[in-house]
Amino acid sequence: MAKQKGRTLLIKIGDGAETEAFTTLCALTTKTITINNEEIDVTTPDCDDPGGPMWTEVLDGTKRVSFSGNGISKGRAEEITTLNAVLSDTPIANLEVIVPNFGTFSGAFFFSSFELGGEASGGVTLNLSAASSGAVTFTAEV
Repeated sequence: MAKQKGRTLLIKIGDGAETEAFTTLCALTTKTITINNEEIDVTTPDCDDPGGPMWTEVLDGTKRVSFSGNGISKGRAEEITTLNAVLSDTPIANLEVIVPNFGTFSGAFFFSSFELGGEASGGVTLNLSAASSGAVTFTAEV
């Protein structure tokens, strides 16, 4: 696989319409996607040799896909769409995370934070984080 530019990793937000259109959150200049699997430890002693060694057994638990990003706010429509989703009664929106030459993660995501900030000598910053709310699909690039 060829090396890719970090700026081509894209996070897109859906508009919520029946035939959903997705728009890139281009203000985000740094983006991270994390995939977690929770393990459930079900270690039990060996009934035939209770004093012997115990081996850890692991069952699959919950799965979670989350992302975070930050950058410089541009005041574009997709930032307002995201803010409206964050401020809604249910802060969930459909998102796509596109990793170049790898694939696309798609699903509903719960926004845990939307932060705007600024320093006197810099631009207005935007920080955003969200986690999956239900199953996330992955479509590999061929």
